[in-house]
Amino acid sequence: MARVLSVVAGLAVTLCGGVASAASGRPFEVRYDGAMASPELVADRTFHARHGAVVTAHGGRVLSLPRGGGDRFLRFPGGTCATAPCPQAIVRPFRSGGLVPDGGTGPFSFGADVRLTAEPPDRAGMNVWQHGLAGPGHAQWKLQVDGGRPSCRWSDGTRVVLLGTGSYRLAPGRWYRLRCARLGETLFEVRVLDAATREPVTPPARAVAPMGPILPRDGATIGGKRVRADQADPSTDQFHGDLDEVFFRGAATE
Repeated sequence: MARVLSVVAGLAVTLCGGVASAASGRPFEVRYDGAMASPELVADRTFHARHGAVVTAHGGRVLSLPRGGGDRFLRFPGGTCATAPCPQAIVRPFRSGGLVPDGGTGPFSFGADVRLTAEPPDRAGMNVWQHGLAGPGHAQWKLQVDGGRPSCRWSDGTRVVLLGTGSYRLAPGRWYRLRCARLGETLFEVRVLDAATREPVTPPARAVAPMGPILPRDGATIGGKRVRADQADPSTDQFHGDLDEVFFRGAATE
């Protein structure tokens, strides 16, 4: 498409067009607006051409569908799956190394337009956008809608900030615009907006907490944590529903 709060403790394909460095003066960014270059490739509409490879298992697919007015969105496997084998599908952006501005200390924001296609189980884990894994020694940034509840997570491998929306749950069939941001070295924010009106659905939530460089080691993924034939949703955190305007930007606002 062109166009709460808790603090808790503790890809290798070369395409045409090079990756711009910080010296270019342009921010690191990614934007997937629902278009696909092929059934196996989600198109990044920024000059970085950091396209995303579609990785699937057991009949899972990522589809590009019309949203209206010439816009499109990405549809991930529907339903839920508690026992393997499960339909799985994620997107892996190429060259994830650019998604750590200023050596991991600078401000950045990320998010997506999200629409659930069914009521999720209360304990379902669903990852929308993440770079790095959770756990001691692992740096990470992540947007998730576990059980339909949006939350953002940041970790430098030692300290963790987790910001959520309290008891608020996303209503199936409605588009939301979810935004996570590291506004400064110690300031973090999550916003939930109506995707059509851009009006807040819940008040913005902020946290102030110390945080070192966020330097994830593992590649970024969209729509789940991983694809594993022997694992079900509780282990893969497969997202079920629709995504649009998936973005990362090496700046505090978007």
